[in-house]
Amino acid sequence: MKLYKLFIAVVVLCMLVTACGSKGVVVDEPANLTLSVWGSDLDAQVYQSRLDLFMAKNPNIKVELVYIPSDYSQKVQTMIAGGTSPDIIEVAEDVHSYSSKGQIISLNDFVSADKIDLKARYGETGGLTGAYSMNGNLYAMPDRGGALILFYNKDMFDAAGLSYPTKDWTWVEFLNAAQKLTIRDGDKTTQYGWAAGGWWPWWMSFIYMNGGAVLDAQGKPVFNSPAAVEAIQFYNDLVYKYHVAPSPEDYANLGTNSPDPLFAQGLVAMSTTGFWGIGGLKDATFNWDIAPLFQNKQRATVVFGNGFGISKDCKNPEAAWKVIEFLTSVDGQTPIVTSKEDAPTNIEVLNSDAFLKQSWSTKPINMAALGESADAAFPLPLTPKWNEMNTIFDTNLGEVFANRAEVQPTMDTIQQQLLELFGE
Repeated sequence: MKLYKLFIAVVVLCMLVTACGSKGVVVDEPANLTLSVWGSDLDAQVYQSRLDLFMAKNPNIKVELVYIPSDYSQKVQTMIAGGTSPDIIEVAEDVHSYSSKGQIISLNDFVSADKIDLKARYGETGGLTGAYSMNGNLYAMPDRGGALILFYNKDMFDAAGLSYPTKDWTWVEFLNAAQKLTIRDGDKTTQYGWAAGGWWPWWMSFIYMNGGAVLDAQGKPVFNSPAAVEAIQFYNDLVYKYHVAPSPEDYANLGTNSPDPLFAQGLVAMSTTGFWGIGGLKDATFNWDIAPLFQNKQRATVVFGNGFGISKDCKNPEAAWKVIEFLTSVDGQTPIVTSKEDAPTNIEVLNSDAFLKQSWSTKPINMAALGESADAAFPLPLTPKWNEMNTIFDTNLGEVFANRAEVQPTMDTIQQQLLELFGE
């Protein structure tokens, strides 16, 4: 009988432990939090509606939206220095400017406690979670996003007798199409096969497509590797050797510095941009669609976005995590789609009928291209010195893209400057 009672006691204890463990992160006390964001008026409205959904489900946690439409990072840093840091901070490429200063905390324990499968939530590569991690710690949960994708003019492809682009295209097939889609009238180009420029997502994607990288797995610069040099050379040759894409001078003559308006005007057959490009085509008079970005040695694309981190000064990080977990869940991400605000990062929402069918669109759009692209995302080389790195890139590669410098020596110079930046 004693053994039986002991057995029952052990079983009950195990059940209690299991039950407690299955709850994940628990918030017992009421909490008042602040969440800082940037963006447009629409962004602020959608964030508020998402927070309202959260608070309806969690009445013991109140969240005040702190909308900072301009000079966001500077103002948040001022708040942190003044002891009034937001509890939850929206971050993007500057995430490790916060993490390196200890201003936001690791989310590892929360992810583990709630048994969040990051690949299930964000795609096979984990989306931006790799970029938002440092030294094994995740500092922000990706929220809004969307990959760099290929926009193409279907009418131009049809006129050229070309099949539409796919993610299986290699650089050879891409170049072949771009050449056939480029039309000249004497010395003047009246239609470009493709258009991009000096913005880092464009050229960086080519480096990773070719098996190169900006930083290696240990965080050391490898910018002048053969794969990276070959990629930038091919990228620049599209302008100056193959003449299928506009140069900076061509852009100036056309009255813009971006491929988006040229594509919308029907002057470009293909361009690479993000989800926001769709809004600029609502009045287009030609047939167009989107596809995942092509590849070379491997698939690779930039995933844009933002994420949410928890301030080190947050007095109730458990409650802050509950907010973040909801905002990145299916329920929390759905308003991003229904409001036509942006692309969600949650892969289930990206693959949902609400996103794929886009009831607001007057023409069918291959929205599945964004979900397919999530699995090709490479981890952005985000470091605490991201801004300094980009200054080095812009200064040096700007000369290459203007055809005033050779690729190999410029890449060597950038490599040396990166080594000095990182104190190596």
